[in-house]
Amino acid sequence: MNRFANSMETVPVPCRVFGTALRPFSLGHHLLFARLGLPYADNPLASAGADKFMQAIFICAHTYESNLEGQLDGTWGETCEAWMFRVRDTQPDYSAAGHVFQAHLQDGYRIAPVWRHANKSKISLSAPWEELLKCRLVMAGFTLTEVLNGYLPALWYDYFTVMELDMLKHCTDPKDWKKIFYTLEDAVNDSPPEGTP
Repeated sequence: MNRFANSMETVPVPCRVFGTALRPFSLGHHLLFARLGLPYADNPLASAGADKFMQAIFICAHTYESNLEGQLDGTWGETCEAWMFRVRDTQPDYSAAGHVFQAHLQDGYRIAPVWRHANKSKISLSAPWEELLKCRLVMAGFTLTEVLNGYLPALWYDYFTVMELDMLKHCTDPKDWKKIFYTLEDAVNDSPPEGTP
């Protein structure tokens, strides 16, 4: 594995599709994709018709709250359709836009490189990953708005950092310590101690 934990991965790269600036991909965007039945939820390589493709772009151009408010008050469809009409009027290159958007989603769904240690307790959590991420970060002091609108790869770094800090509170013997992040040192040594990254 050549990818290792690096704080630069928590900084989003600017992205524009059809001349529209997209917000950093967030948990809220993912949840809205799933709620609206867009094929991109958990699948950045998905393909869709022009309308669903453009709806996904429109979602990513706005915050979770503004999208949700428009959906709840019934104005979202009309606002999205007006934007889609303006874009279609420019005769856009859908293929090029698709490649840019796909890269945006692939980046947005990245998870921090971490070790996978054997689960000795045999306890398997049943909560959806979205709820685990959201609840753990809110328990750590993040606001719900920060969690729903924050750059998803950065939130994964925060989640695993919180886990590591929690483990540090309970680890009394250094021999029992199991680090979470796959580091540059691990990549250089290329000798995984117990799990596989």
